[in-house]
Amino acid sequence: MRRLLYIPAKKILSGGYGRLYNWFCTQPQYTKVKYGYLYNFFACSGVGSASLTSSDDWVLLDDFRRCGLDNTLKDTKYWDAPNTGANNLSEFAFRGTGYRYNGAFYEIGKKSFLRSFAGELHYSLDFDKDYVYANNGIGEKGGTFQRFMRLVTPLNVGEYGIYTGNDNKTYKTKCVAFANDKSEVMMSNLAETKYRDGSLIPKVTDNTAWSALTTGAMCAYNNLESNAFETASIAPVGWHVPTLTEWQTMEGLLGGSGIAGGKLKEIGITHWEQPNVGATNEIGFNAVGGGCRVSHTNVVGGDNSRIATWKYLKAICIFLTSTDTGGTSPIAAYDRALFSSDIYINQGVVFYADGASLRLLKNDSTFTPGDTLTDIDGNIYPLVKIGNQVWTASNWKCTKYNDGTPIPNVTDNAQWAALTTGGQCIWGNDPLNL
Repeated sequence: MRRLLYIPAKKILSGGYGRLYNWFCTQPQYTKVKYGYLYNFFACSGVGSASLTSSDDWVLLDDFRRCGLDNTLKDTKYWDAPNTGANNLSEFAFRGTGYRYNGAFYEIGKKSFLRSFAGELHYSLDFDKDYVYANNGIGEKGGTFQRFMRLVTPLNVGEYGIYTGNDNKTYKTKCVAFANDKSEVMMSNLAETKYRDGSLIPKVTDNTAWSALTTGAMCAYNNLESNAFETASIAPVGWHVPTLTEWQTMEGLLGGSGIAGGKLKEIGITHWEQPNVGATNEIGFNAVGGGCRVSHTNVVGGDNSRIATWKYLKAICIFLTSTDTGGTSPIAAYDRALFSSDIYINQGVVFYADGASLRLLKNDSTFTPGDTLTDIDGNIYPLVKIGNQVWTASNWKCTKYNDGTPIPNVTDNAQWAALTTGGQCIWGNDPLNL
């Protein structure tokens, strides 16, 4: 009897038109709560849902302290060394959020203040201690973060649940019990932006204004959203979306934008319309006519389109840069465009929600001929070196950010035109165009 040997198909290097991405994808994406926001004392009572406790909301921490389980509360990262005693066995993952006092920011990675709803009493965790302690040292205007506990919960002890905030962010919870009293506790820091009544919590960045507050407010540590949330990128670690200047540098190495398009374009009419003027692809960049998906007034063809529509497959290739024009009307970013009818590269602009092709640039110049890049989806891209720059030599196809968060595939034209966050698609929603 003959045994059949299964041999996996050889992985095909990414080619074709790739996917179209809007400009939001080129910017850092905030995907998961990191340290969360800092809230002043005045914001605390109006943030949580009606089922949350008031002055006794941190009684559970007293139970942990009495039982010697303080160190089980600390996350094993997001603290400076030595992060004494941290093991996170409770799964509550308390982090070194720092605080804001009299407008200034202090001790991120070193200290965490746990605010209660009522009164000045709160608890503290330190990077170099393995226990929780009561603290009255920060006045009413000192920024803190807050976690919630629900004493009335449908969960049984040990079960996990979901808390939905006033702005519809969701947080994982866990039901725990001491002294026969059970509580449902959030397992991540709070990143709430609204009060229970739906009104926005003011985000106050100015130090003087913060220290003078007598009403509720919030902020990110050092006013950086990247401290409140984990950031993800469309590019794998070690790569990035090229800036306008980096594109111009590459074009200069090829003789300038007036002729560089021909040197970048794939030869023939498989992925370009006739006549594909001057295409030599002499460096193996493999630029193809991937078209675009316009979302507002059509900055490519000038036909005043006001809803997303597909344009110019095989006639034009538009590459996104990560560089914003800095304008406010229209809100747009710079692009680089190649054409089937010419050899030049045009500098244009795309609206944030327009869809265009994407190439990535390596953060350093290390390169060996034959090197490839594999994305999180498993697509493999050839690479090419131009001067000291290393580029992907086919259009990006990945459907996820580098932390695994999916990039929404938006097929509906009206929904695409309305996007204010990252989106991706295949030209015409046709898989044959990938």
